[in-house]
Amino acid sequence: MEVIKMKVGVVFGISEIANPKAFEKKASEFLMSLANDFEIEGGLFVSSKSDTREVDFKEVDIIVLYPLTGGTENALKEFAYYRKPIVLFGDSFNNSIAAAIELREYFRDLLIPAALVKNFDELKAAILGYDDMKELFNKVLNTRLGLIGRISTWLINEKFNLPYVHISLKKFYEYYDATTEAEGWKAVEGIVTKAMDIKEPQREDLVKTGRMYVALKKIIQDYKLDGFAIGCFEMLNKLNATPCLALAMLNAEGIPAACEGELNSLLGMLIVRRFFDKPAFMGNIADYGENHIILAHCTAPLIANYILRSHFESGKGVGVAVSLPKGRASLLKIRGRKAVVAGVEVIEQERSEYRCRTQMKLKIEEAEDFIDGTLGNHHLLVYADSEELADLLSELGFEVMLY
Repeated sequence: MEVIKMKVGVVFGISEIANPKAFEKKASEFLMSLANDFEIEGGLFVSSKSDTREVDFKEVDIIVLYPLTGGTENALKEFAYYRKPIVLFGDSFNNSIAAAIELREYFRDLLIPAALVKNFDELKAAILGYDDMKELFNKVLNTRLGLIGRISTWLINEKFNLPYVHISLKKFYEYYDATTEAEGWKAVEGIVTKAMDIKEPQREDLVKTGRMYVALKKIIQDYKLDGFAIGCFEMLNKLNATPCLALAMLNAEGIPAACEGELNSLLGMLIVRRFFDKPAFMGNIADYGENHIILAHCTAPLIANYILRSHFESGKGVGVAVSLPKGRASLLKIRGRKAVVAGVEVIEQERSEYRCRTQMKLKIEEAEDFIDGTLGNHHLLVYADSEELADLLSELGFEVMLY
């Protein structure tokens, strides 16, 4: 039986002030050695961004970048475009390793798996190791995320380097205007029937959120999105409504949907859905004590009994007060390539009129230490084992702090 060789894209970086002829023999010997075990694509020298356009690595499995000299970082970083695992080969001369280390951190900040090696045994092992983990990485690398509108201005710690599709609120309103009141009511009729109670929302509010749901489903389909975040507060002036219920419905259906335009929470939601097949509750830390945290927000996946309320801050639209299941779970916060994970126990639902509508009290050891060490406000409540979640995030390239 014929063994199909992995396709490895290879590029050599050389500074614009270096003489390529001085490196031709080294590059040729490198390619010949690599070709013994793998199918090679590329193999050219690049010194500038324009040089990188001479290759197409869409079909390769892994990219090997060999900076033959320093000063090659800006050219070689362009290969992040392909979102493939990268192995950086460095040698002991001409600032090769220095350039490779700089590049490795650049790719890791983009959550692209990147390893540095300096001999052929390490190189082969790294390539085969990535092949073994191909399925794992593809669940994150090959995703299409969307941002509808803008990131909320108060998310001052938001740091997100992954590619995403930006869709303007103007475009969203076009989709919304293309829906009908009948479609809106049909979308939420079953949700209304199953609600334990309906407090503030009127039929008009419910129809609007149903139309939002229909519009968002169409956007997901047309833009081929795996998940999206939406800048929701701007809609209060235009529509006198919020998409809280629409997001709650989508998250329950398996479509990661984050509010306030927060892409880091969206990424966390997507990872949890892809690897654990679970929805996540994105919430604000509303209060904490010695061994508890209260997480609250006006949208939560509709996976348990719920009451339909208004949106807390504005008193408009349709929010949800969901009685999320009790039991063991995890708290997750992602910011860039850093992540914080904590094991918690969901112990009860709170019902304060001075907080967002879904309010869950979580038992957590040394809550004050967790608050002191976490990375910002929004956290995801995930019904997954904290150690399994932390291990997964580490394998995906996050720097993880486990509480």
